[in-house]
Amino acid sequence: MPETRRRVQVMSPQLADRIAAGEVVERPASVLKELIENSLDAGARRIDVLLEGAGIELLEVQDDGIGIEAEDLPLALSRHATSKLYDDVELEQIQSFGFRGEALPAIASVARLEIISRAVGTSAARRLCLAAGILQEDTPAARAFGTTVRVEDLFYNVPARRKFLKAPATELARIQKLWRQLALSAFPVDLRLQQGKRLLAQYPAALSEADQDARVAAILGDEFLRNALRFEQEGNGWRLWGWLALPSFNRPRADEQYFFVNGRAVQDASLRHALRSAYADVLYQDRQPVAICYLELPTALVDVNVHPAKTEVRFREARLIHDFVRHSLADVIADQARPRAASVFSAERVEQPIGKGYYGAQAPLSGFAAGQVQEGSSESYWQKLVAPSFRDAPRSASELPPLSSAEPDALWKEYPLGRALGQIHQRFIVAENREGMLLVDQHAAHERILYERFKAQRVAGQRQALLLPVQVEISPSQADRLAERAELLREAGLDWSRSGPGSLRIHACALGFPQAAIADLVADCLAEEPAWQAGQGDERLAEMACHAAIKDHHSLSLAEMNALLRQLEATPRFTQCNHGRPTIVQWNLAELDRLFLRGR
Repeated sequence: MPETRRRVQVMSPQLADRIAAGEVVERPASVLKELIENSLDAGARRIDVLLEGAGIELLEVQDDGIGIEAEDLPLALSRHATSKLYDDVELEQIQSFGFRGEALPAIASVARLEIISRAVGTSAARRLCLAAGILQEDTPAARAFGTTVRVEDLFYNVPARRKFLKAPATELARIQKLWRQLALSAFPVDLRLQQGKRLLAQYPAALSEADQDARVAAILGDEFLRNALRFEQEGNGWRLWGWLALPSFNRPRADEQYFFVNGRAVQDASLRHALRSAYADVLYQDRQPVAICYLELPTALVDVNVHPAKTEVRFREARLIHDFVRHSLADVIADQARPRAASVFSAERVEQPIGKGYYGAQAPLSGFAAGQVQEGSSESYWQKLVAPSFRDAPRSASELPPLSSAEPDALWKEYPLGRALGQIHQRFIVAENREGMLLVDQHAAHERILYERFKAQRVAGQRQALLLPVQVEISPSQADRLAERAELLREAGLDWSRSGPGSLRIHACALGFPQAAIADLVADCLAEEPAWQAGQGDERLAEMACHAAIKDHHSLSLAEMNALLRQLEATPRFTQCNHGRPTIVQWNLAELDRLFLRGR
């Protein structure tokens, strides 16, 4: 406790400004963010940034926006003065990047600031110079339409804050990271970043899709663009678009995930969760997806008045928006692997006799004579041949459906995965299609097929009752833990009861799941039991699919291989297994020619 009581008094404006500046100005990158957002709000189509000493010694931003009226310029440097927000109604529907009226006075209070601005339609510019928030000069100036802001000696009057800045190289890296983020949020703007005489980055205005692709490639690399799918989804008056990387193109950290809400770059846990959930079935272990996502919503549904840095938002329908993003992205990931036939044709579906094994119903290759195939139909191969057989409930038995390997020559080329030619080391299937040659990992492919089938069965409430229950012996303590998690196991399709202190009796399991693998599945579930959470039934189904899938060193006939290819074509997200490993590797003819130096 203080020895003497201190009286309450109002802070000086300069002290209040310095305290408030701490919420807005943390380092040169945050200064740059605020100034760039002001330029974007002013309608700038060209923004040039000049740095000295990673922005600590000098940070200058020039734009060609509408400028600030000369008589308004001093007011723009006062706290809570803004042209972007006039009343409570506008506060509920913010459409600009800035709106608090704090950035310029906050920056001016902890640096030397010079601002020159000429409003469109006026004949001269006005120049103001401030030091620690105190006006030093006010003079006319010459400038084209737009605004220039120079910030020098950041934190010169707050030594404690300046000491907390990192090395110039670190501060520059943060600026460059922010610059990439800004470049992704402002495609129509020509952006140029320079330090001293060195040009660090320049992004020409990107108005067309091709130019946008080029900017994305310049920021995330050509490899990302080659492995990404541009997408657009709409629903409920909401729009989600951007670029999603293939599951095989991933990162160990989530540092290449960009989210923009109504053009504003945000850090939002619910959006990150929605993205990760969309990749849950196809991403390898703890790897992270790479994505650029733009979410466009009515402004009334987004509250951006959460934090002075304006990188956080609140959604007024958070759960609905999360589900919209998750389902939209999951659909895109599923569709990226959906086969597109080179030509469209129709054929009457031929009913497949009841097959035996885990593959279930299948439209057979040999069931379509050449006379049944009609070119030019409005119905595609996917709609008429593949999708119907996948929607059917699978039929359980013990071996693959009979299938001829002698398809009509004109027909097999229309299958996205072509026809099988043989096996390599009883592990990979070699096939040819219209584009060239492909290899299929038979275990990974079958694992994906079974996983999607088990999920469909769970939704439909389908199980197979066991004529004789399977007895599984475990320790009493393990049985107690499983009893506490009974509902989680039932999410995976297992119907079970305890038959003793350390005994389980399995009464039913997923259709097509081999009884011999039930004990191994329970053992795996117990090994992962400490990490279980509600709603993780899909992970149990993935384990079941892994146990039930064809193993390596398992010989397949050509008919069985072709059956597997047809089943795989009918499966969502078939290019990756449940663990995110690729199921297929394709080489087109041009790539094969290059391998053998053909045409040289």
